[in-house]
This record gives sequence, C-alpha cells and structure tokens, in this order.
Amino acid sequence: MTNSKLSSPAAYSDVRTVLDLALEKPGLIYKLKSYGQAINFRQRCNRYRKILREQEVEISGHVPGFRPETAYDTLNIRQTDEHGKWDNHGLFIRFELQELGGDLIDPVSGEIITIPTTPVIE
Repeated sequence: MTNSKLSSPAAYSDVRTVLDLALEKPGLIYKLKSYGQAINFRQRCNRYRKILREQEVEISGHVPGFRPETAYDTLNIRQTDEHGKWDNHGLFIRFELQELGGDLIDPVSGEIITIPTTPVIE
C-alpha cells in the first residue's frame, strides 16, 4: 500500500458513515446529485473496503491461506435508477446484504438451519 492520503481509511470517513448505516438498515438507498457523483461514491466504497482488507493482511503478517475480510464485505453496492434497476448512469446507490440462494438443511435432523442476517458491526 502506498503512503498517499487516499490509502488511509481517514480519507473515507463519509464512506464509513454510509456503510455503517447500510449495515444497520439493509436496503439503504443513497441518492446523489449526478451520475458522476454516484459512480465516484460507489468506487470510493469499494476502494475503502480494499484498504481495510490490505490493512488486515499487514496486521496478520501475511499468514498463508488467510483471507482478509471486513464487516462491509456482506454488502452488495449497486448503482441503480429510481426503480432499483442496475444503471451505470443512475443517481442511486443501493446497499443490500448478500443473501443465500437457498435453504441450508441439517444433514442429521433434516431441518432448515436459520442463519442470522444482521451483521455485527465491530
């Protein structure tokens, strides 16, 4: 990681505020004034998550097999139009929690296993 100010999480306090709120309120929508601002904010969200992962690698000492994660990795961040359809020129950023595509079934009891969907913010 370089030593520029863009490599510091401190340069992304606005992003952190929105991402924290998105974890608390899945389905959060952020409307921006222009599609350029929407693209920029979505890129900044992804860059911030990347910086946090890189910091985890530095802290862990590059342990083989270690996959760094952040609390924000559970979020899908999409740029959309006002109807929620993906749109590269949309003004809206939608934050949704990733969901499983089916049911997990216990191999012994045959019962469906319920997984909590609310992430814990560290």
